[in-house]
Amino acid sequence: MTTLNAASRAGFEQSHDRIALLLLFGLLVLRLPLLAGVALFTSPTPGWLSPVFELGTYLLTVSLVWWERARLADFHINAFAVAIIIFLKPIETLILATFVNGGMGTLPLAFPGIPALVIWIAAIGLLLALLRQQPNLFSIRRKTVVWFIAGILAGIMMAILLAYPMSLQLGSGNRPGALPPFNLDIILIQGFVYQLGYAAVAEEPLFRGFLWGYLRKTGWRDVWIWLFQAGLFWLGHIYYLGKSPISFWLLAPTGGLVLGALAWRSRSIATSMAAHAVMNGLTAYLAYIILFYQR
Repeated sequence: MTTLNAASRAGFEQSHDRIALLLLFGLLVLRLPLLAGVALFTSPTPGWLSPVFELGTYLLTVSLVWWERARLADFHINAFAVAIIIFLKPIETLILATFVNGGMGTLPLAFPGIPALVIWIAAIGLLLALLRQQPNLFSIRRKTVVWFIAGILAGIMMAILLAYPMSLQLGSGNRPGALPPFNLDIILIQGFVYQLGYAAVAEEPLFRGFLWGYLRKTGWRDVWIWLFQAGLFWLGHIYYLGKSPISFWLLAPTGGLVLGALAWRSRSIATSMAAHAVMNGLTAYLAYIILFYQR
């Protein structure tokens, strides 16, 4: 009887892992051949590409979080990271709606469009399902908050260091006629909060979360996973090649290494999510300030 139970348990775990790896494979396909490949070889980039990538990635990420809910810590995913995944993607759709109302044209993921409603349904469904299964899941520890703040500070430092190279890429043709206004609402909401839902939710669970955890499970050492995920993250930005060379040769690989180190050291992608959002939201702003003073 014991042997049969062990065999059944092993068979269940193998089936569980096969489905999980299939979901991970879907995330990699969306990121590499779809987003990176199509964006690399098309100009201008087709309007359907980004919303298809974002929606598909979010649905697969939500599915993986649910599928691996019993061992999320193996993938650097804690309560804070789950909360960001659940709440910040829907908030992104609300921010996009303000962009539309501000005259920026049609944005497919803006609320209350159908793709945005699908995101809301997926987020609410995951939240309710997790609360039913694990009512204490969202007990966030003080250490996690401290690491999140450390991620913000690391992102600020990286934005400062990368702002000058970014200014070289923006070039003289983009020099602002006036100093970019210091609007804290824009920096916090359109910068940090938006980037948490946009880039951090799309990339951190994949590269620094599930990919890292599954590679470790196969026996990879953390140092090799750190280097591999950074290389794959770099490859995922190959569409910068030829269009934004400094982003491709410097910003993307540096980001992959720094964000990977933060998730590795803290054992939480919430830390790398914070740094990712700050880097994406602040670097270009600082670069434009540098350009202004080079006039």
